[in-house]
Amino acid sequence: MIRSLLYLLSAGCLLFGFTTVGLGGEDEVPQFKLGIIGLDTSHVLAFTKILNDPQAAPDVSGCRVVAAYPKGSPDIESSVTRVPGYTKQVREMGVEIVDSIDALLDKVDCVLLETNDGRPHLEQALPVIKAGKPLFIDKPVAGSLQDAIAIYAAAKQAGVPLFSSSSLRYGRATQAARAGAWGTITHCETHSPASLEPSHPDLFWYGIHGCESLFTAMGPGCLSVQRTEEDGKIVVTGKWPNGRVGIYREGSGYGGHAKGQKGEADLGFYDGYRPLVVEFVNMFRTGQVPIDPAETLEIYAFMEAADESKRQGGAEVTLESVMKAAAAKADSAP
Repeated sequence: MIRSLLYLLSAGCLLFGFTTVGLGGEDEVPQFKLGIIGLDTSHVLAFTKILNDPQAAPDVSGCRVVAAYPKGSPDIESSVTRVPGYTKQVREMGVEIVDSIDALLDKVDCVLLETNDGRPHLEQALPVIKAGKPLFIDKPVAGSLQDAIAIYAAAKQAGVPLFSSSSLRYGRATQAARAGAWGTITHCETHSPASLEPSHPDLFWYGIHGCESLFTAMGPGCLSVQRTEEDGKIVVTGKWPNGRVGIYREGSGYGGHAKGQKGEADLGFYDGYRPLVVEFVNMFRTGQVPIDPAETLEIYAFMEAADESKRQGGAEVTLESVMKAAAAKADSAP
């Protein structure tokens, strides 16, 4: 079932209708009550501040965070230390703190899954999907490619809009490259920090930022990757069709450079959280997912293939091989 659903991921999701409030007619603005799962990342503070601003601009208005379930991860030190403080700050923003996901779902229309740890995301996402609530999952979408496939397959089967992305996708220069400002990108290199968390594939934890920028510029279609090191830093070289090459490098800060058929430019910069918030608010309003789920899964296959290349001493690994292996595991999971 999982394999067959994967081929359908790009077909789009159902349009969900919600009650509206406002002046009536064309002036009505959808009003959504948002819930947060996980209070161990600074993203929850940034997102809530933007969404709950009484003077919110029209592109993010009508969506308010009203409840949060603070559960973190007991075996990740950063989670343990952050939850109490972030819970206090979110409560001070007028958000009700609840003691379970079920209690959260009774109070909200849509959900932001913000738990920093990707490992519980499948377990946390399934009740949201079962309840039919549109869902944004912060990075990483899961703690394994297998779980990422299972999450998207469940959402597709239920017809629930689901979106996951790093905020780096929405850097202005990176979006310009995606829109064709320099023609088809033939060579691109991006960099970001790549701090590791032993419980996750190496790049899932933080390297996802630079990888998301890379795929935004290059687009999907990566065939294989080879992972090496330079000066002790991770380097992952991806091959796209027609000799196109995309390279992720571990580095300080965020950035990169792309060469296209019509020119070249720097890109990969961080331009704040707001553009990402605009995207998931639009999904909540329309039911339309902003990124083809197949592309998101390909990014995670790219990062998983980089780990497999590492295990094989720097050998070239196809994305197809890791996707097939992960899909088989997802298909056989209870």
